[in-house]
Amino acid sequence: MDEFDYAAAITHAREHLSLLGVTAEAGNLANAAAVGITEFVWRNGPIEDAHAGVRGRRNKLHDGVMFARNTWVYHQALEAVNSTEQYALLRFEKRILDREFIWPGTSGTLTQFGYGALGEIKKHAKKCIDYLRYLQKTFEREEFLLLAALRGFGASDHFGMPAWELRVCAAMGRLRGQDPEFVERLKTDYQIDFSDLLGRAPAIVHDDLPEVERALLNAPYDLGAEALDWFAWNPVLERNL
Repeated sequence: MDEFDYAAAITHAREHLSLLGVTAEAGNLANAAAVGITEFVWRNGPIEDAHAGVRGRRNKLHDGVMFARNTWVYHQALEAVNSTEQYALLRFEKRILDREFIWPGTSGTLTQFGYGALGEIKKHAKKCIDYLRYLQKTFEREEFLLLAALRGFGASDHFGMPAWELRVCAAMGRLRGQDPEFVERLKTDYQIDFSDLLGRAPAIVHDDLPEVERALLNAPYDLGAEALDWFAWNPVLERNL
């Protein structure tokens, strides 16, 4: 730990995040830290290995479940970094490792979805959170948030970052039939017929777009994993397609 140049990392994080519209002054640095913590502790760990391949299919850990879970974990991380309680990160750890808690947006638990990797998931999460607690004790709040956000630099347009709102805005325009150029690009560049794609959309997309927009902006897991499975990796949500 001591060999790592934290001062340089803090400077780099501050400069990089500023370009994305994320600063302490703007009030969204904690959000970026929560994204980084989600990536570090949860998303880019053994759960991703459990998601991939045969094990993921066996455990029904599909893209929609991951989408729901990742966005829920983000909210727990955000609560932890905004808390003034001494053991908030430990409470965060307890929540995400609870094996019997039904994951919001799904009907399953960590025991079900992580079967075969539960030990690895626990070990990874605890190790990462121990490191975050070290950072939290060692640095001032803003510096801690900057260091925590480092792990989410590859997720600069994920839920919780400013660019996510732009992705959702683009998706809503497409779903409302306001982006004919998108429809044409899908057809010519990707051989995807938008009408066919939309025909396979979950019922809520056809029945209540305002609720879809609200949920995507605030709590995607409210849509449920099955609906999110349609959105996961869906070109409709791609900002620059």
